[in-house]
Amino acid sequence: MGDIHVNAAEAVLEKSRPGKKLKIVLIILITLFLIGVICYAGYEIKNRIEHKKWIEHMTAVVDIPAFYQGIWVDDVHLGGLAVEEAKQILMEKARERLEEIRFELIYNDKRWILTYQDVGAYIDWDRKIDQAYAVAREGELEERYNRVKELEVNGLKLKTSLFYNMDLIKNKLESIAEEISYDPVDADIKFYPDRENKFEITEEKPGLTLDVKELFNTLKAKMENEEYGEVVLSPQEVLPKVTKAQLQKATYRIAQFSTSIATSTADRKHNVRLALRKVNGYRLDPGEVFSFNEAVGPRTAKTGFRPAPVIMPDKSLQNDYGGGVCQSSSTIYNAALRADLEIVERYHHSFPIGYVPIGLDATVSYGGADLKFRNNKDTPIFIRTFSKGDNVYVEIYGEKFPNDGYITCSSTVTSVVPAPKPKRILDKNGKYVKQPGGQVEHVKSRNGYRVTSYKTYYENGKKVWTKVIARDYYRPIQGIIYYRP
Repeated sequence: MGDIHVNAAEAVLEKSRPGKKLKIVLIILITLFLIGVICYAGYEIKNRIEHKKWIEHMTAVVDIPAFYQGIWVDDVHLGGLAVEEAKQILMEKARERLEEIRFELIYNDKRWILTYQDVGAYIDWDRKIDQAYAVAREGELEERYNRVKELEVNGLKLKTSLFYNMDLIKNKLESIAEEISYDPVDADIKFYPDRENKFEITEEKPGLTLDVKELFNTLKAKMENEEYGEVVLSPQEVLPKVTKAQLQKATYRIAQFSTSIATSTADRKHNVRLALRKVNGYRLDPGEVFSFNEAVGPRTAKTGFRPAPVIMPDKSLQNDYGGGVCQSSSTIYNAALRADLEIVERYHHSFPIGYVPIGLDATVSYGGADLKFRNNKDTPIFIRTFSKGDNVYVEIYGEKFPNDGYITCSSTVTSVVPAPKPKRILDKNGKYVKQPGGQVEHVKSRNGYRVTSYKTYYENGKKVWTKVIARDYYRPIQGIIYYRP
């Protein structure tokens, strides 16, 4: 019985042991959990304390009122300097650098000094200070901190730039060029048609010019390399366009023509001579155009002309101021042809006139028909007019033709057109016919002509060429006779 009791107790004990073990395990787990929580909490607290200190450290590093270590502008280390301190240092450095800018431009005994004020030089040190101070001032704290530490290791070198006012430099150089440069003076020629020595020629004078663009580029290159000092100026000689040697070629008489005024009235002779006197001494430069009407002006009593026969629109001959000046223009025209000048404008008369060959006349009317010719040569031409006895003369001076060259003029009538019979008109009021039974030829009947004019050029006495001057048609004129029964 006793053994049975013992066994039963052991059985009960065995049944109670698993619950106890579970309890122990739970206690251990809870203890370990609590220890872990306590350790984690301690770790977190420590981390937070250390993080706060780290933040405070990074903040202290980046939030300083001075430049970070490792930042340079030119050869100046700005690390640890306040902005105002850096400004003073860089300003002084810039001033010293600017004062080194000094050009001395030299030409002969003249000197021009250009300082940094004259060339408008300035250095962007203030912009570089702003740029240097802005480094690592923006962004996340850690990013800024890392940038600051990188600067301490690798550094940052900024360089100032030197600038110039190019417009100011150009203006200064142009002012210097004006002091040095002067225009060339062409040789000139004066014509005195009535003297024995008809020409006076003044010597040409070369000019001088300073190439501002070239000098500007030279200074620009020196400034870019910061090379200052003396610059010797080398202005260039400018040759005149017209030389004395050229003008001396224009002093030869290359053409002459004369007409007779022997049968003219005194007033007509006066008009012919007066018109030619107004042209005497005329100078025509290369390319210029001579106009008879412009040279002579209006033909009026005020300008000294007298009434003499002129061809009226109805082809009658009537007295009017300036009658006879067509002989002056025709004489000039023939001289111009023989000088081989370019005829720009010319008109023939209504009918052939007697003082020049048919087809070689030139009628003029102020405000209307004109005689014009152009100087087609490389040198000036000069016109001399004079009268001698009952003849008037026109001479043209210029560069002579080669090989004793000269020009002659001629004309040929190619056809004659007979004049129609005169028209007879009854003069009822006695305007033209003063006595009954009389008659007056108001317009003379004239044949018409087709004419070709020529000029022929000779060298060494031999014909070189012949050219047509003009083809003219003088229309036939029907006469008008007034009568009274």
